Amino acid sequence: MLAEGDLCDHCLGRAFAHLGRGLRNVQRGRALRTVLNMEGHVFVENEQSCRVCEGIFAQVQQWATRALTAVEGIEFRTYLMGTRVTPAIESAELALKEKYELQGEPFKQEFNREVGRLFGILLAERGHPVVVDFLDPEIVLLMDIEKSELSLRINPLFIYGRYKKFVRTIPQTKWPCRRCRGRGCPECNFTGKTYQESVEELISPPLLRETRGTATAFHGAGREDIDALMLGTGRPFVIEIKEPKVRTLDLEKLQKEINESAAGKVEVSELQFVKGSVVERLKNIEAEKVYEAKVRFAEPITSEQLQEVLGRLHGTMIEQRTPTRVVHRRADLVRTRRVLEISGELLNPTEALITVRCEGGLYIKELVSGDGGRTRPSVSELLGIPAEVTELNVLEVRGDFLQNPSPTPSPTRRGESPFPLREGG
Repeated sequence: MLAEGDLCDHCLGRAFAHLGRGLRNVQRGRALRTVLNMEGHVFVENEQSCRVCEGIFAQVQQWATRALTAVEGIEFRTYLMGTRVTPAIESAELALKEKYELQGEPFKQEFNREVGRLFGILLAERGHPVVVDFLDPEIVLLMDIEKSELSLRINPLFIYGRYKKFVRTIPQTKWPCRRCRGRGCPECNFTGKTYQESVEELISPPLLRETRGTATAFHGAGREDIDALMLGTGRPFVIEIKEPKVRTLDLEKLQKEINESAAGKVEVSELQFVKGSVVERLKNIEAEKVYEAKVRFAEPITSEQLQEVLGRLHGTMIEQRTPTRVVHRRADLVRTRRVLEISGELLNPTEALITVRCEGGLYIKELVSGDGGRTRPSVSELLGIPAEVTELNVLEVRGDFLQNPSPTPSPTRRGESPFPLREGG
């Protein structure tokens, strides 16, 4: 191998990466070269003209310094290095492996490690130790060798909580104006929004300000109707903060600030840091829901009539075709959901208060009205009298949303480094 042309110690050692424990490839390559020299074969390393890496390992210091500059002002604990190699390096390495039937380490893997090792040392010297994370890094640094460019990706920060909503006039998330699609027009008073406030917009600003992120995305475990209250234990949600510059937050203080600024409208609780996988759980778990509905009947009924209808619905599987009121934005399908428990009492001959515990995805307004036969059975159908929900409250959203929550990051004591005391490489 050496007789056919120059190989630097990195590329020589990487070809035999399975030999020798606790050695870097450059040390392994140097050892092999030393043994050959002792046997009378003189092969002097020329790091600048290596026929595989083209001398790129001589630039490790340069790339590590560029990475250090790129992360200036960004708080992070974990990182990952990535390399986009030139076609010439890729083909030269492949040719060497095939000719000598080598099972060595890939070039990208070593280059990532060598630059990352020095990057970690430089940060540790500044009092900011970090650690490599191959699965869920907070930042990713990508080195494009061919273009001599380094790019930085700051991964999102995820904060879980539960919210209660106390007014019947705000949606869960931003609602762009249908006429102008968010651009601004006379109909929306040039705000670009149908509703001027939302749960998302009442919760997000303090979090975005403290993290110095670029934007937020709101993920809820389902959503209540705009005219429904969210009471009881609150609805689980995750705020995704894009490109946060700060990750150490006092969530207790921020929770208090949110609740004070949104008093009478929204209240949050249980704020905590989580992994991004919690968002998927929020979307996919079929959570049980508990609702309270005030119902009005077109004609007077008796308590016995009401209890007979509720008894027939208790434990019943309901077939619901997508409600008329939402079919314009959702697929027109027939779904089956079970009423797990239902109870209620008459308030007067034409009004009742009903509590329903059901599988997630059951439309309660249509369970009462029947939606012109699209939901069966329904209170209206079984009673033989038209009925409608006049007020709807969500009391509980039940589900194991926090499986394997993330214990970090967390607020630090005054004077304490927000970075873990480990050195990356």
